[in-house]
Amino acid sequence: MALGLGIILGIAYFVYRLTITPDQFGTDFEIYRAAAADLHSGKVIYGRSPVGVPNLTYRYPIILLVPFSLYLLVSPATGFAIHVAGTILVSILLGLAIARATESYGLQLSNYDRLLICGFIIISPISAPSLVTGNINHHIALVLGIGLIWLEQDRQQRAGVALGLAALPKVFPAAIGFWLVWRRKWCASLVAIFTGTGALAAGAVLFGLTRTQSYFVEELLPRGTANAVSGGLSSSSLYVTLQRPLSVIFTDISGTALAGLSLILVAPVVAYLYLHSDGRIQRLVALLSTLCGILLVIPSYTMYFSLVFYPLIPLLYLLSGWPGRIFTGGVIFMQLTLKLHDATMLVRMLNLPVWGTETLAVSLRTFYTLATPVLLGTAAVLIAGIWQVYAQHPEK
Repeated sequence: MALGLGIILGIAYFVYRLTITPDQFGTDFEIYRAAAADLHSGKVIYGRSPVGVPNLTYRYPIILLVPFSLYLLVSPATGFAIHVAGTILVSILLGLAIARATESYGLQLSNYDRLLICGFIIISPISAPSLVTGNINHHIALVLGIGLIWLEQDRQQRAGVALGLAALPKVFPAAIGFWLVWRRKWCASLVAIFTGTGALAAGAVLFGLTRTQSYFVEELLPRGTANAVSGGLSSSSLYVTLQRPLSVIFTDISGTALAGLSLILVAPVVAYLYLHSDGRIQRLVALLSTLCGILLVIPSYTMYFSLVFYPLIPLLYLLSGWPGRIFTGGVIFMQLTLKLHDATMLVRMLNLPVWGTETLAVSLRTFYTLATPVLLGTAAVLIAGIWQVYAQHPEK
């Protein structure tokens, strides 16, 4: 149910963007391609927008411009079409890998299930924005998911390479290292570190140390220290984070302090699930808590939740009873990625009496000030996971 609904909502989102905001198609891809062109023409890569629009900057290590440079061989439109086709391909590969991993728990999935899984990964509301803009979140989700599957199979060298590559573009997936250390996967940990640092070193060797230094100074460090939530997040903000409700309660503290409070809330949940991760399903739940915990502590966009497809999708099939129902409900809420503006517009389309429309609009503004559907859905899947683990390990 959750996967099918996600596909329907994702298609609706795709059609909406195609008809209302077609100019958003390929915006991220355009940045990648323009940055690659700047690299080969000797221009500055970091600290400026390659497309001439403030805040639209290239934010990844310079070594990743090597594959993006291939798109310079074709026109922008052709390049974007190739990129979208590649995105669909990596989504299918991830979907088939997840289906196979799910069957390793003793389930028998049908071809219909495989279609649902692949379709959900391609175009659910979580992942559709990346498909529209040409972002590489699907690609990161593939290497992260495959790496975690290999880790569960104890193929540590392959897992380390994949996890190191997954952390390279957006950095925060590197926090999966806590899970590697807890599982004592020392080989995977070392290989992941070597892969990540090796890629950065290769970029410095090929394109100059100055450009790699600029990546840290102009993009990475400002990204990590940006005080985006101090004084409270706007109800129209796109961020999904525990810092949203905390910033309403604690209006006078810094973003760093809010991140610390979020970590204090998340850490006991993760710790409990780690301490009870002796079974295979329990390990999936603990792994999910790690990934969701990362996204709840930092201000995250909804498209980043595509990085939790594994283990989120297997748990949809594996949990049962009330934990399974709550988990499914949480996944459904995670698909409600509407911004406040979009939700308000839908309310106004209902043609209710003026007082009803205004009451709902004010209620929505209050709700989005304190939370978002994606935030509530993430909390629900974690609660379901805790319930599942507790049911198998009741405290005495």
